Amino acid sequence: MSKLTWIDQTLNAAVRRQFTSDQLAEVASLLSRLGIGQAGICMVDWQRYRPDLSGAQQYLELCGMLDISVCELEWVEQAGIKHVVVSASVACQADFTVKLEAVIAEAGRRGLQVTLLLEDFASLAVPELLAVVPKISSYPVAAVIYGDKAGTGHSFTTFDQITALNNSLNCPVGIQAGNAYGLATGNTLAAMKAGVRLVVTAVAGIDGFAPWEEALMVAKQLAGMDVEIPPNLAAGCQQVLSALRLTIPENKAIIGPAIFSHESGLHVDGVNKDPWLYEPFAPELVGLSRQLIIGKHSGTTALKTKFAAWGIRLEDAETRRLLANVRALAVRQKTAISDDELRRLYLSS
Repeated sequence: MSKLTWIDQTLNAAVRRQFTSDQLAEVASLLSRLGIGQAGICMVDWQRYRPDLSGAQQYLELCGMLDISVCELEWVEQAGIKHVVVSASVACQADFTVKLEAVIAEAGRRGLQVTLLLEDFASLAVPELLAVVPKISSYPVAAVIYGDKAGTGHSFTTFDQITALNNSLNCPVGIQAGNAYGLATGNTLAAMKAGVRLVVTAVAGIDGFAPWEEALMVAKQLAGMDVEIPPNLAAGCQQVLSALRLTIPENKAIIGPAIFSHESGLHVDGVNKDPWLYEPFAPELVGLSRQLIIGKHSGTTALKTKFAAWGIRLEDAETRRLLANVRALAVRQKTAISDDELRRLYLSS
């Protein structure tokens, strides 16, 4: 498995909100357009109202997700799903010696492909982790996912543990990193560096998973992986969240509409000279554009740059007069000023 594969949790957010079958198909279609091909469905959420998933399956490959404590494999079959992800804790010996063995055997009889999602790896030292490997290796599974739902791991231990798993298992290893402490993206990057190519995410980090768009960009920009960035990544994520009746925060990393907005005179001057000083990637890469915000922190460079975009060349003296009026207005109204307000100030000065 050399190419990144996502198990997306965004569609399950719609299932948990009990969207209709048509609405689920719409969300699946939007995810597919972003290049996401697989989605996980929590079968406990699904069985509460049992929506028809056939429309969503036209766009995405679905896998049913079940905890070992509530492992009703018939739900997976009834939903028309052929792949089950079974989660269990490595700290619970009974899960391995009794429950997990029985579930995997039953899944085999039903013709279901099985992936293991093993939680609590983050709490183990590498020698303890390797002691679990013989138990895992005995099972006929498609992949093993390193689970850290609690988000307690950090990138150094994650890298070491994933490396050890990769070197010891004959099946692909994945990562599901929780974001309780804001480390999901960093831990996912560490796992990618250690060779993981199966990643559990959700658009904009819905429900505490690693944000898909962040994982995608770190794979491209920091891990140097050959991944394709959708031409309108930010807009596509906005469409997904709108379908879920959610909004993107203005400053959301990668896709927030205001992340390429600059007001400070120092920032504007730096961006004009070299965008890489303040921008980790070109805004066009995700379908956004740079914005100059004019307010109380603006300087003469920002004003000249703004007016130059409108085809107006400001002289130094008039720039200073205009800047004084700009700052006074911004302080009075306690917010940045609009383009219309800026034009009126220019015409009246």
